[in-house]
Formats: sequence, C-alpha cells, structure tokens
Amino acid sequence: MPLTLLQIINNAQNELGLPASIFIAGNTDPTTVQMFSLANRMLDEMRRLHPTGWASMMSEFDVVVNTPIITTGNVTNNSPVITGIPSTTLLSANNWMVAAAFLPQASRIKSVDSPNQVTLTMEATGSATGTVVSFAQDTYPYPSDYDWTQNRTQWDRTNRWELIGPDSAQLDQFHRSGIVATGPRRHWRRLGRLANQFRIWPPPAEIANPLQLSFEYMSINAVATNGNVTTTTQYFVNDADTPFLDDAAITMGLKYKFWEIKGFNFVNMKNEFIDYVQTLIARDEGAATLQMARRSRSNLLSVNQIQEGFYPGPVGSNSM
Repeated sequence: MPLTLLQIINNAQNELGLPASIFIAGNTDPTTVQMFSLANRMLDEMRRLHPTGWASMMSEFDVVVNTPIITTGNVTNNSPVITGIPSTTLLSANNWMVAAAFLPQASRIKSVDSPNQVTLTMEATGSATGTVVSFAQDTYPYPSDYDWTQNRTQWDRTNRWELIGPDSAQLDQFHRSGIVATGPRRHWRRLGRLANQFRIWPPPAEIANPLQLSFEYMSINAVATNGNVTTTTQYFVNDADTPFLDDAAITMGLKYKFWEIKGFNFVNMKNEFIDYVQTLIARDEGAATLQMARRSRSNLLSVNQIQEGFYPGPVGSNSM
C-alpha cells in the first residue's frame, strides 16, 4: 500500500532530524506548510521526469461522435445568420460545422443566439428560405485531467481504422479550405484554448450511426483522495491522500528540495533521488524485446502500403 501524505512528510521530517507533524492539512506551522507545498511540487516534477509517461498515470478516453442534426433554416446573402431553425437546443458555439445551400465550406457556429437562430463564422453567398441545414459536431473537449497524448493511440473503433494525426495547422487548413477536402480516413488535431479541443476531419456529416473513437493520454491526477483510487486529484489535499507515483521517490525529492531551499548542501540527496527515479523508469511497465536478427520483408498488405487517396495515383513502380 502506498504511504499517505502524512506518512510521507513524517518520514522526510524524521530523516532530516525535524519534529514530526501530527497533521498536515490545515497546519499553520511554517515548516509543515513548506513541506506540504514541496510534496505537491514533487508530484509535478515526478510526472515530467518519465520521458514516455508513468504506467500508473496512463488513462483512456472514449469519444462518442454523434450523428449529424439535419434540419431546416433560412440563409441570407452576405449574412452569417441562419434563422427559422426549429430548435437549437443541442447546438453550441465553436464545436459544430454547418453545411447548407450558399454556405462556404467549413462554416462553423460562432454563437447560438436564440432557440431558433445561430450566427456562423462565415457569410452566405446567396439566399434561401427553408433550405436543408446539416449540423455536424467535429470538436469535443478533452478529459478534465488531460496532460498529454500517447502517440499513435487514436483509433476509430467503429471502422477499426487508426486516426491520422496530429495534423499540422497547414494540413488542417488544406482540408478545410482547399479543393481536395476528404479521403477514406479520418484525421485528428488538438486545438487549444477552448478546453483543449479534440477536432476531427472530415466532420461526421455522412454517418448514420454514432462513431466510437478512443485514445490514451497521460493524466495530471497523481493522487487518490483519501486512498480511494476512483476519486482522483492533481495534488495532495488531505492527510490520508495517497500518490499513484512512488512514495519513496516523493520522500527523497521532498528532502532534497527542502534542503536546497534552506541553503544546505543538497547535491548528494538530489543525486540519490535522480538515481532512484532512473531505476524506476527503467523497470516501469517492462521493456520491449529487441530483435537482433535481420528483419524479413513481408509481402502482405499493411497500412503502410495502402494509399490514402487520389486514386489511382501516380503511375510507376514507386507510386505506393
């Protein structure tokens, strides 16, 4: 069982020859307050020391991409406003693309103005009354504890295709603004500021059933609240909180950080901490088996030989 916050700080205090605190959360003793803050600082530092992420911090996120909303509305030339929509209840700004007569490609909802009206990011090039309007949600929020994405874990589980990405800003604009807009595979991109948005292309305007997408990510939540692994937080809050990261490493890091702040010689403590963490990284999740024999070339089809689009493609021996 991992040590609690109280036990971690008490161990560090005992090893440094300091009086042990009876409790941590809510304690006003300056030394205890400082050690409490340094313990939380060590959580952040420990999370970032592993180059590929700690196995204990990995999590999976599942995204349900719903079918488009097909409705009607009125568009007006040189206006970004669509009126006469029967209901805008399920719509929201920034997350939905819109397709209708006279609307430029990749138009989006800028604001939901009323139960029957939305404003778009682009203006219509003509007018139409009661025209068919398709709203497709292509942008979804990341989980609240998201830190960073594990490479090549993004999959469309409905169609059993790996998603392509992350797309660069240039490629994303090529898709949304250029002539060649779609291919047989879906792309993904992270778009920041608005709650770390997960955006896909093409928008799900053609689907008849929900898509199930999934990816793995590293969580910032390094603490089990009062030891309950189903309730997690980023930092220690209660004396009975336990870390998902190694408690001995946190204790060692807490000691050297405290010694450093006090102006004492902390070098040996820091080196001991780094050596121990490197050992943890080396054995975390196990290591891959390295093949020393020469690799044989497969004659079977794989994803590396399947052309993304533009069929039949260039003619010649190097066309694939």
